[in-house]
Amino acid sequence: MTNYKLLIVDDEQGVLNSLERELRREGYTIFSAAGGRAGLDILREQDIGVILSDQQMPEMDGITFLETAGQYKPDVVRLILTGYGSLESAMAAINRSGIFGYLTKPWSPETLKGTIARAFEHYNLILENKRLQKLTDDQNQVLKRFNADLEGLVHERTTQLEEAVREGIMMLSLASEARDDDTGEHIYRIRNLTYDICGELGISPKESEQIGFFSMMHDVGKIHIPDSILKKQGPLTEEEWSVMKNHAIVGEIILGDKPFYQTAREIARSHHERWDGAGYPDGLKG
Repeated sequence: MTNYKLLIVDDEQGVLNSLERELRREGYTIFSAAGGRAGLDILREQDIGVILSDQQMPEMDGITFLETAGQYKPDVVRLILTGYGSLESAMAAINRSGIFGYLTKPWSPETLKGTIARAFEHYNLILENKRLQKLTDDQNQVLKRFNADLEGLVHERTTQLEEAVREGIMMLSLASEARDDDTGEHIYRIRNLTYDICGELGISPKESEQIGFFSMMHDVGKIHIPDSILKKQGPLTEEEWSVMKNHAIVGEIILGDKPFYQTAREIARSHHERWDGAGYPDGLKG
């Protein structure tokens, strides 16, 4: 569930009132504090997504407060509110402490709303990345248990198990392609092209067939990419592109650590590499 809880910290009540009036219309649940210590008390009790704090405050300045808040809640997205005269120190804090951004006084309503909206988008991407990582970890545990069971039966049912694995790979391949608005023909085209290229390279028909089959798994990692990114119309943001590029590594992880999957793992991880080193995730060249 999207978290739209916003904490505003400023020692001037008039500034707090003004910010609340502007931002409450955007649908945020707003908490306010007149200083850093009160802000930390709220942060301990509430699942805050974004903090906007004034820089110049008595007792605890905004930078110290935001640095402390980041230690309490590493995922919270932090913004500093500063005057033009303090902008240099605010920028230094952003670079030093991982503060997401800043707003200058006086602010325009459009800049204020846009900055807060981007901060919440960033926060939700952080949560989505954590969810995907947990999903990957859970999938790894399932695959480890599955592979352990296979090892106990491999000598007795080799032929049946190989067929089951092939069917599982095919289903997973088709599932990942189906999420990408593809009819499934793409993975068969990739298989046929791979087989033809292997033949041109002098690779035996049997090995070419195996490599072609494993090439159908190249995009299996997309099964973990959220639809909001995978099916987005228009260019991706930098954060979204980072999540998208992660599908090559996720695909390698999904395929486990058994020797049987070695070729499939290599294809899944490296199918976006380029000869000039401009690909991902490893920037291979040559």
